[in-house]
Amino acid sequence: MKKNPAILICIGALLLVLGAILSFSSGPPKADAVLAQQCRDRMTAEKSEQSLVKQCDETAFATAMTATNAQAAALAISAANNSEVGGNALSKFLLGVGVVILAGGIFLKRKQAA
Repeated sequence: MKKNPAILICIGALLLVLGAILSFSSGPPKADAVLAQQCRDRMTAEKSEQSLVKQCDETAFATAMTATNAQAAALAISAANNSEVGGNALSKFLLGVGVVILAGGIFLKRKQAA
């Protein structure tokens, strides 16, 4: 790798792009259709704001709004949040490794040029 830092630069840039795509494309987990519809019905019946009705597509929000049992709601919300944490951790890892490899490639390229 010391002989060809352009490879490091390409790999670093690729990892940065993949990390950025994962970071920007991920969001809260989506609720299943039945749960989302129950949430929308309840929010409409309570004459809630439209912005709250739109949040019914998120698992954690829909579960909280339609919950009848606190323990079951807490478990469902926790499971939804755990899946979100894994995706965020992977995207941050790829961003970090990409920055390090890209910086290393640039450093080696400048060192060779000097």
